Amino acid sequence: MITFEPLLGIEELSKELGVNKYTLYKKMREDKFPKGIKVNGRRLFKPETIKEYYNGLGIEVVITQIIEPSFM
Repeated sequence: MITFEPLLGIEELSKELGVNKYTLYKKMREDKFPKGIKVNGRRLFKPETIKEYYNGLGIEVVITQIIEPSFM
């Protein structure tokens, strides 16, 4: 069975975190933020990866805007 994980685009992620998307891009270039994955030219992020990153910094994060794939 194939399972699909929900993914967040850079715009959704920046809204959830309250951080400008250009700041996120800068942090990615500096290797200070997870790079996510690129799909069809779009950078997408697994919510679990972002939670793990912030938990490693001692910050608890709750991602609320998780949208399940529409083709399920």
